[in-house]
Amino acid sequence: MNFNELFEATVRGVHAIVRVLTWVASVALSIMILFVVSNVLSRFFFKKPLPGTIEIIELVAVVIVFFSMAYTESKRGHIYVELLVSRLSRRAQAVLASTMYFLAAVFFAAMGWRGGVLAWSYLFPRIRETYVLSIPIAPFLFVIALGSFVLALETLIHVFHPLSDEGRKGASH
Repeated sequence: MNFNELFEATVRGVHAIVRVLTWVASVALSIMILFVVSNVLSRFFFKKPLPGTIEIIELVAVVIVFFSMAYTESKRGHIYVELLVSRLSRRAQAVLASTMYFLAAVFFAAMGWRGGVLAWSYLFPRIRETYVLSIPIAPFLFVIALGSFVLALETLIHVFHPLSDEGRKGASH
């Protein structure tokens, strides 16, 4: 197996993980919508909000944000400014983009690592929970770690294809 085949297999694997995380984020978004609508209806009909709705929304938002960032990166949907970079040669743009993708991958890998360490520390010696509903916080820190690691992998893929226009069609930049 040569490097290109290995790279393409890795890309397919990362994209499969991204699809699963995106599906989970979509389900989480649906859950968030149900809680918000239920809370509004409860306030309207019973003059009383559902207890813990804000906590649930906050925790579900973690899943939505961190599990969807890699998808956005896979479609190259993040905002970028090309004011000065567009004036550079294509080669200089590629070198600069690869460098920035590499630095971003290092940052997100470090963020994932620290998120995992923090999540582990929230499990032992004592489980930390939310105040109202007593939902353990550690699983959501693991979500941050996993989402950050997958985003780091997706960004690392772009180190090798920095100027690919795939996914940029129709994106604002």
